[in-house]
Amino acid sequence: MRINRLTIENFQGACAVDLDLRTPAALIAGANGAGKSSIAEAVRLAFLATPERVGLKKEFGALVTDGAKVGAVALDLDEGTIGVSLPKGTQYGEALMPTSPALPFVLAPERFAAAKPDERRTLLFALTRTNVKADEIERRLLTRGCSPLLVPSIKPILRSCFAAGAEHAKQQATEAKGSWKTTTGEQWGSQKAEGWAAEVPPFDQAALVGERAALAAVEAKIEQATTALGALQQKATHYADWQHQHSAQQAQAAKLPALRQKLEFDQAEHGKLAERVATLEAKAGIGPRVGLVHDLARCLDDAYNFEDTGLNLPAELDGRILKAFKAYEEQYGSLDDDAGDAEASAALPKAIEARDLMARSVENDRRDIAAAEAAAEQLGGNNQPEAIAPADVEAARAKVTALRAEHKTINERVQALMNAKQAAAGAAERTANATRYHSEVTDWLAIGDALSPDGIPGEILAEALQPFNDKLAGLAELAGWRAPAVGADMGITWGGRPYRLLSESERWRVDALVGAALAEISGLRMLILDRFDCLDMAGRADALGLVDALVADGHMDTILLLGTLKSAPAAPSDAFTVHWIEHGHSGPAKLKEAA
Repeated sequence: MRINRLTIENFQGACAVDLDLRTPAALIAGANGAGKSSIAEAVRLAFLATPERVGLKKEFGALVTDGAKVGAVALDLDEGTIGVSLPKGTQYGEALMPTSPALPFVLAPERFAAAKPDERRTLLFALTRTNVKADEIERRLLTRGCSPLLVPSIKPILRSCFAAGAEHAKQQATEAKGSWKTTTGEQWGSQKAEGWAAEVPPFDQAALVGERAALAAVEAKIEQATTALGALQQKATHYADWQHQHSAQQAQAAKLPALRQKLEFDQAEHGKLAERVATLEAKAGIGPRVGLVHDLARCLDDAYNFEDTGLNLPAELDGRILKAFKAYEEQYGSLDDDAGDAEASAALPKAIEARDLMARSVENDRRDIAAAEAAAEQLGGNNQPEAIAPADVEAARAKVTALRAEHKTINERVQALMNAKQAAAGAAERTANATRYHSEVTDWLAIGDALSPDGIPGEILAEALQPFNDKLAGLAELAGWRAPAVGADMGITWGGRPYRLLSESERWRVDALVGAALAEISGLRMLILDRFDCLDMAGRADALGLVDALVADGHMDTILLLGTLKSAPAAPSDAFTVHWIEHGHSGPAKLKEAA
């Protein structure tokens, strides 16, 4: 990417910078605090829209140079202009921004070493266009001999990442180990599980056949004995019922003479009470006036009260009539309805109650006599059933109990033999299941190993790293430096030494070579190298030579090389333009030798 011009106004330490980048390489020098780092940060802000010295967009105002109210950064590219205005942080020219994931690392190469291993791996995969699609991983798994039955099931997870696939395989292996333990009752072990077989317990088929026959015979005996016991219990119950009924009938028939005597007495008493009630009713004047005597009494009364007859009666006849009337009234009361006997009326209710009570007693006597007579008749024709002694029933019940106990004992032996048979049959199934689960464990472990960093990811990474390390080696040869390398663990080394153990100048060399390699591989063809003054004179010469070679061979469109110098040096070659920065301003520089 070609940057033709860089303009900065009031951005941090860069107050007024206008750099005409007419050559591919620009050496930007100045004293400490002149604003060189602000220039590098301004370029990164224009491309990435992320400030480095504040965390929030609302804090963009802090990036404006002290004393100023607004600031701006503008980059003129071949395609157009991009930039940022402050303090709002408004970005323009977004459509011209490159989308390569390597952009942050070519603008600040030290970020590659500071990134996490996974971030470096992802970046290299993307830049080298290494095929890490699920189909390719599936192909590699099958090539390694992984189970063709299990690999398709993990394919959807592989679309996420290798780590997710490895973790899934680990979990599946753990579940298969649990199933193996459930089947065998033992903890899984690779050596133990290989060839494991369940112990087959002894089993006697002939004994099982014999015990089943004995069990069937006892069951038949139990059925017969139970039937016999039921019949015996039924007869015993029938005999007991007959005994109870017979005793009741005897007792009832024995009462017959007394009941008849009582009936005779109650009937006599009832007659007396009925006669008394009739007498009291007559005296009270409420008795029935029915019958010949009453008819004669009324006729006599009518005749006596007839005027001609009553006055002409002889004295003797008249006396006899009055005497008859008196006797009638004494027995039946006066013929005059309103002249009843008050005393008879008062005694009448109790007399009626006594009569009715005796009438009911007579009826009860007759009913009891009829029942007693029926009982006596039944005694004569009642056939006695078979007598069953309780001891006979208990003996039959004891026989059933003994047979059931025998049945239980034989059944327990049958069950024990059946369990042995099932265990013998289950041993083969357990062995088969254990073999299957062990195969699942080993298959999943193989998949997990294949997806681990040392497996397929290592293969793919090696394929991705080789071109990148080759590029680093070629760039190092141009600079005359030792070659850095990125290992399978994403660790960075320089001459075999880990990056973390390198000195500042050694790290600068590694960062410069990494940034240049990323710029070429990504196609960005742009690089910012700040603080090259950490190198000694020979190292600076090497760095200038590397930059010159990169732009001379057409590998780079723009390289900004920034560093602290006492004065601006002469341009190392025609590929360079030297810019002197002083107090945040750019201007003409007095050219001297870089010291």
